[in-house]
Amino acid sequence: MARNTERDEREATRRKEQLMKAGFKLFSENGIENVSLQKVADAADVGVATMYKYYQTKVKLVVAISGKIWGDIWKSVLAQNGPDFFENFTAYEYIEFYLDMIIRLYREKPEMLRFSNNYKNFIYHEGIEEEPLGEHLDVLEPLRAMYHKLYEQAKVDHSIRTDLSEQELFTTVAIAMLAVAERYAQGIVWANDHKTDHTQELKYLKEMLLMWCKGKTE
Repeated sequence: MARNTERDEREATRRKEQLMKAGFKLFSENGIENVSLQKVADAADVGVATMYKYYQTKVKLVVAISGKIWGDIWKSVLAQNGPDFFENFTAYEYIEFYLDMIIRLYREKPEMLRFSNNYKNFIYHEGIEEEPLGEHLDVLEPLRAMYHKLYEQAKVDHSIRTDLSEQELFTTVAIAMLAVAERYAQGIVWANDHKTDHTQELKYLKEMLLMWCKGKTE
């Protein structure tokens, strides 16, 4: 009997999502280094052979999870606002949207920020080169393309400074905001700081970063 290719693909997709969901929860809560693929398979209620069928290494699973969660955020933004949402944005408004998005993640989905922090630590300690990260980086390509367009536009409308390269400017903003939000989500704060909600501090950081982005017009 001929195999039902469509059914097999649906089953593969279901299994992958099952494993990514289990892995995301475990990695967010316990760190990536502390969780084996066997533990992920157990949490997903599948055999370890099924795990290795789809994700032969922890790196492959972690990268797939990262690509999915950030890709889902992008899809959610477009689903809520429409595909042309950013068309009339300036570069300043685009960066402001990004900063607000990180604050929303901190408030509504801190587990994503915890995973993001654990992901970066894992990739760094494993010495992973950029090529295997393609599944993560590719989903962010539309964001980079839009930012490039708006940065070029800023050379005319002066909505942000352009004395720095587009990569240097956005990378600085993105890393600063994301890193601080991740630390707050992980509970890594000053020893005498017993606050549980650091939304206001993130809003202060947002204001400072936006002021820096304005810089001097050319």
